[in-house]
Amino acid sequence: MVVSNSQERNEARIATLNELYSPEGFPIISYRIPQFQRAYAWKEKSQWEPLWGDLSDILERRIHTQDEVRPHFMGAIVLQKQDAPSLGDPVTRYLVVDGQQRLTTLQLLIKATHDVLIRYDDLARASALEGMIINRVTDSKIDETEHTKIRQSNANDQMVFHRIMTNPQGVPTLSPIDEAYGFFKLKVAAWLGDDSAPRGRKADALVATLRAGIEVAAVMLSKDEKAHLIFETLNERGEALTQSDRIKNTIMYEARVTDDEQRALRLWGMFENEWWREETKEGRLVRIHNDRFLNYWVVMKTRHSVTSDRVAADFRTYIRGEAKDDPIKVEAIAEEIKATGQLYREIETGAIQRNRLYFSRLKALEMGVVTPLLLWLYTSGVSDENVTKSHAILDSYLVRRMLCGLSSTGLNRYFIDLLPKLNANEADVIIRRHLSEPTVENQLWPNDRMVRETLMNRRVGGTVARRKMVLEAIEQHHRGDKSEPLGDTSNLTIEHIMPQEWGQHYPLIEDTAEAKEKRTEAVHRVGNLTLVTGKLNSSMSNAPWEEKRGTLAKHSTLLLNRLLLAPAPENWDEDSIDSRSEEMIKAICKIWPHAEDMRNSASGR
Repeated sequence: MVVSNSQERNEARIATLNELYSPEGFPIISYRIPQFQRAYAWKEKSQWEPLWGDLSDILERRIHTQDEVRPHFMGAIVLQKQDAPSLGDPVTRYLVVDGQQRLTTLQLLIKATHDVLIRYDDLARASALEGMIINRVTDSKIDETEHTKIRQSNANDQMVFHRIMTNPQGVPTLSPIDEAYGFFKLKVAAWLGDDSAPRGRKADALVATLRAGIEVAAVMLSKDEKAHLIFETLNERGEALTQSDRIKNTIMYEARVTDDEQRALRLWGMFENEWWREETKEGRLVRIHNDRFLNYWVVMKTRHSVTSDRVAADFRTYIRGEAKDDPIKVEAIAEEIKATGQLYREIETGAIQRNRLYFSRLKALEMGVVTPLLLWLYTSGVSDENVTKSHAILDSYLVRRMLCGLSSTGLNRYFIDLLPKLNANEADVIIRRHLSEPTVENQLWPNDRMVRETLMNRRVGGTVARRKMVLEAIEQHHRGDKSEPLGDTSNLTIEHIMPQEWGQHYPLIEDTAEAKEKRTEAVHRVGNLTLVTGKLNSSMSNAPWEEKRGTLAKHSTLLLNRLLLAPAPENWDEDSIDSRSEEMIKAICKIWPHAEDMRNSASGR
């Protein structure tokens, strides 16, 4: 089917498969599937089986009744005519905006029928289908991928599809294209092979149906239509496109990558790795890594809040302003996204080497709200020293808020408001100033007094991972620069010195409800927590203090426990917990200094 250049946008024409694949006067036709399309993904139960069922009904009516059999309508395809790359080029090319799964499946059905007819030595009927399968190419300058009626963009699909169309005797693969061809080949062979009607009569009905008994509505877009946006709109009813799918589509279109597999791989191939499709949870929101990363990237570049459902739309606005329809600038943006994506993956997987300690703490804190800021710090020419100082500021701000039980609600907006203020030369100063200005609780940077009051009177909040992170930091603080590094801490667990079930071995002086409540609270305060190996933890369990003291002295090498036992109090009670809490809080305030202390240190005072 060939549509004239005068045809208006979105005009539909009903076409048979013969008109579609072998239009009169245009023997060399190429339906080119663009890079923004998905790979072939139709399946037996949901698509091939229903298609064969519909076709079987038509064939049975053709053979066994005298009634007129109306053509079977297969839905719509959306095409966009492409300009010839050179004068005199004999190939008529269409970009397949929508319907590539349908077009590919119908080609595989026709090819399967052709090959079964060849097996039966039915060469005359097989030849009636050949013009719908292969372009009869005599010009050696025409690329071999255009010998087939459809040019797949996905490299694997292209290889498998080309083999089936030109050399079906090759070794089949697990590709859905191979499986579809095999499915239809079996169905056609079984249907032609039964004795419900003469084989010749059945073969005539099958060939006639494939040539003129199946129809599609072909919609032609004008040349200036943004094909990737039409594709997204048409696919809203199918499997939802992710935000990252939409951004990829935009890059492929704006960089003018139609079906160049190598350029597509260079610009976006990194994100085809399965890791980027893994789901990750952030609060109540569950998204794949690629959607989450690109959300952070767009926030970083636009420096304003971007909701999860607006990432692709805001990206398009950004790229229009930055690239201004320049494909070279679009490619530069794609390269920048790749470099930043590699950094994001290193952060998420723990593979990053720079400032590993700070990143491990952020992992425990689960504070994705600072990710756009971190991506900016590492990609904006900020010096290593300045990046490390900025990390320390963020670390102190977030840990102190966690220890004081302050909500993270609203922090996302607060950190985004920081982005427009930043510059590479004074990043740490700007970040510290921004975080130390607020006095309202939802943005406050708690000072030493607030940290002390909270930890002396309340249990340590947060997850187990966060409490363990604090204890590990105190242990490393006591070790300083001269002791051996802490090393792998995966086998360390949190031990309550006075056990949570304290009743048997830790009697109260006054057995009152108030005393019980006070003790239950004290058990969870920072002064009653330490680190031990999992085996040591289970061996001590609810043991009395005297026994725990001896076990720790014999088996533990951690400074947390050596300081606890130097000297060890005679009894372990609320007073002991308060005394140790004071010492632990002093260490915490040194590890995570307040903004004022950081400012004084920076000014040399």
